[in-house]
Amino acid sequence: MNFIAKLFAVIQGLIVVLVTFSATPTYAHGEKAQQPALRMRTVHWFDVDLSTRKLDVNQILVVKGTFVPSLSWPEHVASIEDTAYLNVGVPGPSFVRLDSRVNGVPTIRSSSYKRGEQYNFEITLKARTPGRYHLHPIINVLDAGPMIGPGIWVEVGGDPAAFDNSIKTLFGQTLDLETHGFANAASWSAVWVVLGLVWFGYWLTKVPLILPRFRRASALGENADDMITTRDRQAALVILVATLMLIAGGFFYATERWPVTTPLQTGKIKTPPLKMAPSPVLVTMDDARYRIPGRSFRIELTVTNSGKSPVSVGEFASGGLRFINSAVLKVTPKDQDDLVATDALRVEGGSINPGETKKIVVYADDAMWETQRMTTMISSPDAVVAGMLFFFDAQGRRYPVEISGPMIPLFGG
Repeated sequence: MNFIAKLFAVIQGLIVVLVTFSATPTYAHGEKAQQPALRMRTVHWFDVDLSTRKLDVNQILVVKGTFVPSLSWPEHVASIEDTAYLNVGVPGPSFVRLDSRVNGVPTIRSSSYKRGEQYNFEITLKARTPGRYHLHPIINVLDAGPMIGPGIWVEVGGDPAAFDNSIKTLFGQTLDLETHGFANAASWSAVWVVLGLVWFGYWLTKVPLILPRFRRASALGENADDMITTRDRQAALVILVATLMLIAGGFFYATERWPVTTPLQTGKIKTPPLKMAPSPVLVTMDDARYRIPGRSFRIELTVTNSGKSPVSVGEFASGGLRFINSAVLKVTPKDQDDLVATDALRVEGGSINPGETKKIVVYADDAMWETQRMTTMISSPDAVVAGMLFFFDAQGRRYPVEISGPMIPLFGG
């Protein structure tokens, strides 16, 4: 048994060494590790962009875009219609957020968003630390976690020592938020550590020491209270009085020193959805199949056009992936990691004329389904998929429509 245990330990050590020396740098957030059901059926993001891809410390970066909470939101996932919070995902304290708004409403606090409605967001950031970052908009949903939007690379240059994070208070006082309050927090921490060490040190002077007293207190039939002496109770009373005096003294000092304060904003705000004109395009998803060998997603649709101009499918977006019909729409990827297949959408059936109801078939074929780990959707318990179809008319007007329904995986042919 000793030989087997030693052999197992050697194998574990070799695995650790191999993993350590063969590891490669990770540059993105790993959002593709999120389950396809969450990526496809929670929040649809589109038109996400940055005001610039390159800036220096102290310069401003604005993140803009649109999101639509899915009508096909999974039943087992806490709803975005309860409590949600708009944020950004970026490695470390790389930026300082100055402002964030959804449909023009400040979102310093949590809000809620209706499924199927459209929301425009804008987040203003200030560059803090030089580096190259993969930045995502994120909506954190209470009890569900982050719903991650598309990532865009941004490069920050300049001198980190030059970063300025100062504000002016209502009373005209200028504060450096990087250091403000640090000395006060450090002082109080030191006070409580010293008080704790005094209390712990007192018990170290007792005989027997901690472990023998613990064993006696744990033993059956022993009266552990007999170990507590009058002196012990007096010491405990001194520590208790000192603790209460420090708490009360700190409270009165803070009230006198800062008579006007603003509590942390923990309430919720109401964010109304955009007032949109009724879409002339009505879509029903009749059938959806994913052919695993060819990495091909096939969707049969019934489309009704009640507008005054023919409409055509120009884009299908799902799970952060974008598939473009190059005959209708020309898209240039933002960078080499932009999840856009610029000529991967094929439509059988052509455009839909005004007043026409027509069946069309849409093919979204690209290796991104596999490389971005979307193929695991075939193992979903309910096998429901969702995404956004973007129709365009002759004047270039865009009509986004969400589609959703069950999907059938095909393992051959």
